[in-house]
Amino acid sequence: MPHTNFLRMEYNLKADQEKAAKIYEDARSLVDNAKSEGRELNSDEEKQFDTLINEHQAQEVAIERKRKLNSIANSDVEKVEKVAEKRGVSLDEQVDLKDKCEGAFRTYLLRGYGGMTQEERQIMERAQTVGTNSEGGYTVDSFLADSIDKALLEFGGVRSVADVMSTPNGGDLSFVTNDDTGNVGELLAESGTAANQDTVFGLVTLGAYKYSSKAMYITRELLQDSKYDIVGYISELMAERIGRITNTHFTSGDGSSKPLGIAEAATEGTSTASAAAITFSEMLDLKHSVDRAYRNNATWMLNDSTLVALKKVAIASANQSLWQPGIVGGAPATIDGQAYTVNNDMDSFGTGTRPVIYGDMMKYKVRDVAGIEILRSDDLNMLKGQVTFVGFMRTDADLINTSAVKAMRMITT
Repeated sequence: MPHTNFLRMEYNLKADQEKAAKIYEDARSLVDNAKSEGRELNSDEEKQFDTLINEHQAQEVAIERKRKLNSIANSDVEKVEKVAEKRGVSLDEQVDLKDKCEGAFRTYLLRGYGGMTQEERQIMERAQTVGTNSEGGYTVDSFLADSIDKALLEFGGVRSVADVMSTPNGGDLSFVTNDDTGNVGELLAESGTAANQDTVFGLVTLGAYKYSSKAMYITRELLQDSKYDIVGYISELMAERIGRITNTHFTSGDGSSKPLGIAEAATEGTSTASAAAITFSEMLDLKHSVDRAYRNNATWMLNDSTLVALKKVAIASANQSLWQPGIVGGAPATIDGQAYTVNNDMDSFGTGTRPVIYGDMMKYKVRDVAGIEILRSDDLNMLKGQVTFVGFMRTDADLINTSAVKAMRMITT
């Protein structure tokens, strides 16, 4: 089978979307039947309704996971094609090199630097995005280990919608900021003098905070004898651990010795009348608190429990604008016509919390340095017959335009 076909393998979402649509219709039928009889749902129907909504949410999560993987697969193809074009080789030749890189990295994790052939060492050293540190570890970008990229995205709600960039080193990276949406031009008479209207520029600087997966200890026997893909497991587990902690900070970090989270950086767009519920009117108030210049590319962000609450209100009230299910084989589900991201590091309902944000999430910049560096040691737990693995990643993030993303705050009193 040609490499190009292998790279373009994708998940078929139709069956999952049809299942989600069936669950949605079953939930709607419960409500519609009760309304046709002029009554509210009874206790048994309410339990059945809640079960269906939770099942629908689980199905949506599975669909979104596969959608992300499809997006990454397409991105991987483009990445390989661009590198092949730059090197002046065929796509098949470039894919062969990619496979050799991954094979060399697998050997490094299983046997260490001393267990690699000279060719494998040279392959890995050529693949480094920064200076080689072969005795200590290898920096692995997504071109070498796509599973790491997938795991980071899976456990990073913010990362999936933010503007993510990678730099080869960790020097300060600055962005000039400016919000001129409140200023307008003027009409002048012939020979009229233009008025002065200052604009205020700011500066957001991204550094490179260091994150660790924490050490993992794997027995030599498991590395040598396991039929399970232990190498893939180690890589993905490291990325998951780092993905969880960075997403927490990308969401609600206070900016003190850590990134400033998007929900923390966003200005308040509206407040609620209750600490335990959100109304459709309040969602609209939040949306329209964002200048229309930023609404074309805007999305919502909220956690799973908040989304379930919105679904229940939307289905029970037949308010399809509040939450609209996805189209089978087509567009994903929306809130008031725009996409949303489920990020379980977002606040839940509660006094003074920020359960929903809305705006142009691409104004939140995530800066990664090179990639995840994976270190292997045969010495640390030598007497126990264990090999030690640890992953490190340097990253930072900030919102470069606080007018582009607004937050909903629950009532504080």
